[in-house]
Amino acid sequence: MASKEKTRSYILSRLREARSQTLTDLTTSVEDYMEVIYELIQEKGYARSIDISKYLGVKSPSVTSMLQRLDKMGLVDYERYRGITLTSKGESLAKSVKERHFVIAKLLQIFGVAENIANSDAEGIEHHVHKVTIDRITRFVDFVTKNQIWFAAYEQTMTTGPR
Repeated sequence: MASKEKTRSYILSRLREARSQTLTDLTTSVEDYMEVIYELIQEKGYARSIDISKYLGVKSPSVTSMLQRLDKMGLVDYERYRGITLTSKGESLAKSVKERHFVIAKLLQIFGVAENIANSDAEGIEHHVHKVTIDRITRFVDFVTKNQIWFAAYEQTMTTGPR
């Protein structure tokens, strides 16, 4: 019984510690908006409220409210009934979120997770991983990508080894 209590105390203290650390002053929602705006601009050349609403599955008034918030934060230039543009700070944030998503999805695919599942999982994970962890994941993914012999050996264990 005493070991279970120690385990619980350890887990609870780790959870408390993780929740008290500020990884970023940005919310998941802010990052999602920035990622969608960036992708829309890359794909279509512009981003509109209606498109953001469609991709995020939120109502137009919520989009308007967030765009006003992002404008105040200096991440976008927003005027009602006009297009939305990213500031350099906003573009930098959006690219960072996109890169985190990409590297996490790639890691999951290396583990053998299907692309659609990896992207879905990465969407949730990308907002909650510390920069130090992302840097290590990036280094690992780069290593695996550049060392095809190592990767082939790993892949062989995935098909023949225990699961």
